[in-house]
Amino acid sequence: MYAKHILLGIALSLGCLCACDPVDVRFADAGIDAPPEATCDERACGDIADSCCPASCNANTDIDCASVCGNGTLEPGERCDPLDTCPTDCPASGCQLYAVDQPGTCFAQCQPSGMQTACLNDDGCCPTGCNANNDTDCQPACDNGALETGETCDPLTSCPASCSQVGCQLRSLSNGGTCTAACTDAGMQTACVNGDGCCPMGCNANNDDNCQPGCGNGVIESGETCDPLNTCPTSCPAIGCQLRTLSNGGTCAAACVNAGMQTACINNDGCCPEGCNANNDNNCQPDCGNGVVESGETCDPMAPAPNNCACAAEPYSCYTQTGSATQCDVRCHVPVDRCGIEGDGCCAFTGTGECGRSTDGECLGDRWQTTEWPYTINYTTECQYVRVYNVQPRGSYLFTMCYPPGGPAPGGDPVISAVTDNLGNVYNVTNDDCSDRTALPYTAGWRCENDQGTVRMSCASMSPGGFLIRDDNVFYLELRICPYNAQNGGRGALHIWFNATRTPNPG
Repeated sequence: MYAKHILLGIALSLGCLCACDPVDVRFADAGIDAPPEATCDERACGDIADSCCPASCNANTDIDCASVCGNGTLEPGERCDPLDTCPTDCPASGCQLYAVDQPGTCFAQCQPSGMQTACLNDDGCCPTGCNANNDTDCQPACDNGALETGETCDPLTSCPASCSQVGCQLRSLSNGGTCTAACTDAGMQTACVNGDGCCPMGCNANNDDNCQPGCGNGVIESGETCDPLNTCPTSCPAIGCQLRTLSNGGTCAAACVNAGMQTACINNDGCCPEGCNANNDNNCQPDCGNGVVESGETCDPMAPAPNNCACAAEPYSCYTQTGSATQCDVRCHVPVDRCGIEGDGCCAFTGTGECGRSTDGECLGDRWQTTEWPYTINYTTECQYVRVYNVQPRGSYLFTMCYPPGGPAPGGDPVISAVTDNLGNVYNVTNDDCSDRTALPYTAGWRCENDQGTVRMSCASMSPGGFLIRDDNVFYLELRICPYNAQNGGRGALHIWFNATRTPNPG
């Protein structure tokens, strides 16, 4: 019986090549021992438990058939059939990798074999660590640390939260808080704002520290002296005596700078340099004390005045002198020959008698009269008091006094007894024949005449013979002339003394 089953199994594996007895096979299929004489008889496919797998049958149509790889039919237990339909490799699914299990058999199939980690384009997978820059299967992802298509920044901490202007370009923030945050242009700066890096049109270095001085913009800025250029100096005339020269000509830093002082005497240049005067430079004003007699002056210290500003003497008249050496305007005026003219500076002696205080306020007293020397005294029997002044004071003087014939005493004519100056110096008088009277450059003389003008005199001079006036002085000789026995019952006497008044040089 056991052997029979083995033979039956072999027969089944061979597709039931033998004829089958339905009864016996049925029993056999049912596990019932068939009688030895049982025979096989071919049955139709699909019969149950007939233990027969005809050639036209397969495991799908006859349970008595076993799956056969390569028969072109996908039978139970098989993954593929025929073999050329079986997988030899397995594509990934997304990021899931697959590998062939039992390759080369009808049981071959794709089984998971791990996850994709490589960044590969177009594999349908975007593994961790990949991004849109290195794997086309990835989509841009904000804050992955990679700046991908459509993004302006990544990670978020690198994205702008505010926007500063760039130069004069104002900017504003768009899409803030995302990886597409960006600063976009928002117009141009027009305000003048210090420290913003922009110098808008219309601003300058004075109102915007971002601007540089611009020559020609019409604004005088740091480092400039003028703007626009047509206001800048192209030449520099002198100012007074200050010469000037042009520096940085043709620029907005052009300026006139001092270039020393004028020294030449040039008419009409507005300058009177040191050493020039009104005679050689019409810019100069007459300057008393500069040693030059200029327009409007009659004299100037260090330079002789014309004729020493002397007033010519005439009998019975009195010249007045005005001005002073300090003002360089000493002048002589027309004579005054009458008494009683207040303010004319003269106490005249007219030949008919002296003026007194009662008739002329210029007289010093009831007796004294002032006149210019040399002066002619008409002889009278009365004592006469005369103050004689010199208006040409500078020079050497030798005074010669003359008395009439008959000698100094005991005759009846005036005599000279002594000459006394204002310092108390007394000079004795000696006789002289008058031979040197006209030879001296400055000679003082007193003549005694009768009514017909006849000279009645001999000469006497003071000893040591004269004195020198070195500066501009006005001095006076005060004479008291009395005839013999007219006073004190005895001999007449003539007393002369000097009263010098100095007028200093100007300057």
